[in-house]
Amino acid sequence: MALARHIVCNVPVTSRIAGARNRALALRGGTGQTRTGGMTVEKLNRQRIVHLLEAFARGDIEAALACCTDDVDFLTHAPIDVLPHMEPRHGKQELRELWRTVWSRYSEIRYKAPHILAEGEAVATYMHAYFKKRGNGRIVQFDMAVFYTFRGGLVSEIREIIDSYDLVQQVLEREIGPLITRARRD
Repeated sequence: MALARHIVCNVPVTSRIAGARNRALALRGGTGQTRTGGMTVEKLNRQRIVHLLEAFARGDIEAALACCTDDVDFLTHAPIDVLPHMEPRHGKQELRELWRTVWSRYSEIRYKAPHILAEGEAVATYMHAYFKKRGNGRIVQFDMAVFYTFRGGLVSEIREIIDSYDLVQQVLEREIGPLITRARRD
């Protein structure tokens, strides 16, 4: 079972071990469908998300994409007129383009994830994100909630909720409140 504890996003060995174990339990009249190689589905999916985040944070886009289905859907609630690269994405190629754009603008990405909650095929994270701008070395710091849905052991949906007001101010490096209130008066 040691192989089953080595977590990466797309390890068929884990699935084979879990499948064999579940079939054996079914023949004996047991269940065990919620466990994979001695680990609950929730723990396994939680570790898969940690692996995805670690891969992305070190710039290994292909390893992060290996955690996703071919038809992965990505949606974030961010103003795409200011952050046009954050438009909805469908499939690995579009997600790859998004992540490459992000990495072209930032030289370092770090996350702190104080809350990662898993239930069945869903994982929710609350994270503090730190992106270092390539141009001037300034740190863009923001909080976000990200919701992941799994299908077949891979991430099939990513939904982000970001404090976009604060994020836009940091990206533009200026207060946007006066711009908004001035536009309301006009």
